[in-house]
Amino acid sequence: MSHTTIYEYTAKDNGGGAFTVDTGTQVSANATISELSPGDQFAFGGKIYTYTGGADTGGSEVGFFATDPSGKERFFSTTPLSGPGKVHLTLNTSQDYTICFMAGTRIATPNGFAKVEDLAIGDPIVTADGGVAPVRWVGRQTISTVFGDPNRVLPIRVKAGALEENLPARDLLLSPCHAILVDGVLVQAAALVNGTSIVRETSVPQNFVYYHVELDDHALLRAEDVPAETFIDNVDRLAFDNWQEHQALYPNGRSIPEMAYPRASSARQVPPAIARKLEARARVIAPAAKDAA
Repeated sequence: MSHTTIYEYTAKDNGGGAFTVDTGTQVSANATISELSPGDQFAFGGKIYTYTGGADTGGSEVGFFATDPSGKERFFSTTPLSGPGKVHLTLNTSQDYTICFMAGTRIATPNGFAKVEDLAIGDPIVTADGGVAPVRWVGRQTISTVFGDPNRVLPIRVKAGALEENLPARDLLLSPCHAILVDGVLVQAAALVNGTSIVRETSVPQNFVYYHVELDDHALLRAEDVPAETFIDNVDRLAFDNWQEHQALYPNGRSIPEMAYPRASSARQVPPAIARKLEARARVIAPAAKDAA
């Protein structure tokens, strides 16, 4: 688990918005985290974050959620310390490294679908806009359900037809933070869980492998016909089993800009129109799912 940790002192400005996080020097502490409202902003590590949720939990940790400048939701855990307005603030980045597919997921190529685990560097795949792009790297990450937080490591199952008729074409299994494009919004899989048509998969081996596909750009490939994001360079590659392979290919690293689509990282960020649409699809496919069980 990767964290950036500082000590926090808080203060709201007179404009009803910002409070400041400072390392070592207390600023005018006239507000606390408990007084924040959605939309309030604060500085952390040189970036401005927007508070989205009050005292909340992230797995076994206590804290709150905020979005970073790109719109991605982050979890800040908090531990009270002595002194007015002072807490131990930790930015949790452990959710960033599982942007991957389960084995068996079919990826569109010019020659039909191929299983993600069978892809190799240089193989052409079909992007969601109809283009063709070569695979630059296929990352493998072994997950242990013994040590991992279930909310962060267990795959999300998007059942066939959960998004639209025949979309996905088959059940799609991907990691919780992996985003798919739904009506112009990149929505992380965990934000779509509804308990019927989109569920957290619990029937997995104690150890299993996620596969991650990297192209030249942050792009959309077709996974079971669903536009799903490829890797973007905002994760800890050291978590991958074959990190040394990537390091040998790209000794200077690779900087991959993020696509310009808005991103929903949690259920409360999913636009109501999308939520209603998926609820309607769930009512259509839930009876079939029940009969299959």
